[in-house]
Amino acid sequence: MMRQLLFFMLVLLIPAPALAGLTLSPANVNNGEVAVLRWQGEPLSFGVARFLDDVIYLYPDSGGAIALLPIGLSVEEGDYPLHAALVDWRGRTTTVKLQLHVSHKERPLEQLTLPQNMVTPDAESLARINRESHQLKQIFAARSPRFWKDFERPVDEEVSSVFGKRRLLNGQPKAPHSGTDFRSPAGTPVRSLSHGRVALVADLFYTGQTVVIDHGEGLFSVYAHLSEILVDEGRDLRVGDVLGKVGSTGRSTGAHLHLTVRLLEERIDPLALLAAFGE
Repeated sequence: MMRQLLFFMLVLLIPAPALAGLTLSPANVNNGEVAVLRWQGEPLSFGVARFLDDVIYLYPDSGGAIALLPIGLSVEEGDYPLHAALVDWRGRTTTVKLQLHVSHKERPLEQLTLPQNMVTPDAESLARINRESHQLKQIFAARSPRFWKDFERPVDEEVSSVFGKRRLLNGQPKAPHSGTDFRSPAGTPVRSLSHGRVALVADLFYTGQTVVIDHGEGLFSVYAHLSEILVDEGRDLRVGDVLGKVGSTGRSTGAHLHLTVRLLEERIDPLALLAAFGE
């Protein structure tokens, strides 16, 4: 609420719009993916944008400033406006309106057979799941300063299950696949997606041995089903630092790395994030 109020106050105080070096890339994005908002020009003293229900700040970057915009899986196809307010170091202000087209991406259907207690947990397990879900929601709601810079794949192996895949578990419809699975053998070193700080190290019901990294400004990566964890909570990591090893803990049918990315509490496709930065 405070962010939204600040944005509208700033818009009311600034003069008429002017041409600005602000771009959205890509201009056409699928639901469940990410767009990059870039300012190319003189350094800003302040930059803020409103897109969908989010107020997003631009952070200094080489040659200007940058921000990431999540496009949730539930966002319908269509054109969506973005309104930005930019203030330079001399106090001059500029407003910019851009438009992002969202396309609907049809994702495949996956059918899995698992032990029934993993699909329909008992009362004790359900209580644990709810506690862990609440803990994760609190973590993903945090807004730390920006750590992320460059991005790289956490493992080198091929993808075995894509983000957003619709799922039937023992014939029951479940939520779409929340991340991307990599076909990595047990013991494969797992690397940090980008710079960040370890926000959680835990053994969780669904994801087993799990590491959550806070990359700043609402961006988190989650590494699941690990066989071994090699970092502690609070540790600062650089892109490519090893944080653990691939395993099959939690609700898993075999060794692999499950990678989830959260941006402003929305699940987004990790491969789309990597592609946005040329990885």
